Amino acid sequence: MKTETKILGAILLVSLIIVIGGVFLLGKNNAPVEKTAFSNIDYSKGQKIGSSSAKVKLAEFSDLQCPACKSVEPFVKEVRGKYQQNLQFIYFHFPLMQHAHSKKAANFAEYAATENKFWEIHDKLFETQENWSSLDDPTDYFAQIGSQFGLDKGKIKEVVSKNSYDQKINDHVVEGEKAGVDATPTFYLNGKKLSLQSFNNLDKEISEELKK
Repeated sequence: MKTETKILGAILLVSLIIVIGGVFLLGKNNAPVEKTAFSNIDYSKGQKIGSSSAKVKLAEFSDLQCPACKSVEPFVKEVRGKYQQNLQFIYFHFPLMQHAHSKKAANFAEYAATENKFWEIHDKLFETQENWSSLDDPTDYFAQIGSQFGLDKGKIKEVVSKNSYDQKINDHVVEGEKAGVDATPTFYLNGKKLSLQSFNNLDKEISEELKK
């Protein structure tokens, strides 16, 4: 009888552990879903183009060395042009570890922003991505690009070598992590994370948002 009681007690104890463990895991699995469904993104930290009073805000978390980010650029430019009266576009850096030069490129772009040349350099870096991505050190190449837009070569080299804008870039990354970004490019439309079957759907999503 004592043996049966011990066995029954052991079974109940194991069952209790399984139930508690299941609840704990369920809580862990559910938490990110709620967190990433809708995000209160601090747009002031990103690089912006378009009116701050625009009905639609499209935020992109991107890596300047990311091939997928480059491939989506034509679609982004298209919707920026089409909806320019009603859309503000906000760009956030989200450099990935596997891209050796992405933070250098982001530093270069942020320096360009201080000279009101962010979007020119942003576009040029994507345009020439294959050229500088394969270099051991793209600093001189960046300086050459910058000089085409009237930027100081020496200053570019200094900024890139010293990672002068790392803090600002890291602020972008933190903002992305809070929003649930885990890949690039990732888009948020008025705070809602987009799950695009195709980047052609970007236009449709914006159009639907404007109807609300």
